[in-house]
Amino acid sequence: MISRMGRSAWDTERRTTVWVDDGVEGLPPGMAGGRYRCRACGERLILKGARPSAKVQPHFAHRSNDGCSRPEQEALLDAADEVVIQLREQIRALPGVTHCVTASPGEDPEHPSGLPPAVLAQCGTTTVVIEAPSALPGPEAIRRRIRAVRDEHAGAAHVWFLKRDLAQFQQLAPHPVWLRGQKALHEQVAPNERQKAINEAGGHVYWLDGKAVLVPYGIRRFQHPVQPGQDWTNWKWRSDPRDDWRISKPRPAPDADTWGLVPVAFVSLTRTRGAFRPADAYQVMGDLYAAQERRITWRNEHAREVYAARATPPAEPEAEVEPQQPVAASDGEAAELRTPPEPEPEPESLPATGAAEHPAGATPPAGTGTSAGIVPPPRPAGPPPPVPAPSAPVPAPRLWQRLVRLARRR
Repeated sequence: MISRMGRSAWDTERRTTVWVDDGVEGLPPGMAGGRYRCRACGERLILKGARPSAKVQPHFAHRSNDGCSRPEQEALLDAADEVVIQLREQIRALPGVTHCVTASPGEDPEHPSGLPPAVLAQCGTTTVVIEAPSALPGPEAIRRRIRAVRDEHAGAAHVWFLKRDLAQFQQLAPHPVWLRGQKALHEQVAPNERQKAINEAGGHVYWLDGKAVLVPYGIRRFQHPVQPGQDWTNWKWRSDPRDDWRISKPRPAPDADTWGLVPVAFVSLTRTRGAFRPADAYQVMGDLYAAQERRITWRNEHAREVYAARATPPAEPEAEVEPQQPVAASDGEAAELRTPPEPEPEPESLPATGAAEHPAGATPPAGTGTSAGIVPPPRPAGPPPPVPAPSAPVPAPRLWQRLVRLARRR
């Protein structure tokens, strides 16, 4: 009694997964000598409906009445197959793709990896093996798959399309970048052990988000060392200017702290003729690297400029000379140091009345306004000479001139 119809089985002769939806032409019906195996439990399957006269649709079935002993695992495999089939049809529709099939490199039904079949596509001269697992297996199973791809398809690019879910997308705060003078925000993720295993083994980890592909680059944070002749303090920045980061591309470096993501269109993967590569994302990474070199150079040069500006003392303003007290000197020296007094006015002429009442040679009587015993001068015969105008005061010599004179005298 057949308990359940199955859409896929492991073909031990071709060593790959076969789907009845792809057609059963060329496949022998029935048990076929135990050729078909269940991918979940490993039990032998029967291919039903393969003959032209069959009244049922082609399907694989277990022989036991209870069906698969691992129904939950079988359901997960069917769901993963749907993702692979849809991805295969998308890739087939891309321009430049000439051949597209499914394959399971290195798969062993006795020791299944848990990975669904991969899509093997030919794009010009480029062969690409594309994985689309619903969940990543352990690191060892991943490495075994990558080794098998290298052995069976030498030179092929191995791309892993992951889902944007909590299991495969550990999102962090956006990463700010500057591109062509404009600020942008790139999504940032923390890679887990399985994703690092793919990257370190030479595979490419991408995230498929609808019609967009998220291509990662590495972010390694560091602090600029303080070199001789540099000053990194008090730059009036919100953060320490020594805190910086470097990009690693086209794949993140093993020592990257986090991964930044560049979004590109899915159809752009085959835009470059004869290749399957995210050329648009690589261009953005090149711009980020060029901006990084300019940023690092500018910060180091600015640190040297700050150091030079602070090492040069500012020019001191000219000090004003305070007036000093004159140095004690002899009477002659002090006379030169002192400011000459204002010239005294000339004495006024005596009134003519005194001279008229007392002629020359006569003794004036007491009480005439003259002191006793003092004879007034004779009256001049002619008019008095003109009184000269008072001369302007001589300016006092400057202090330094006085000091020079004193030094010469000594």
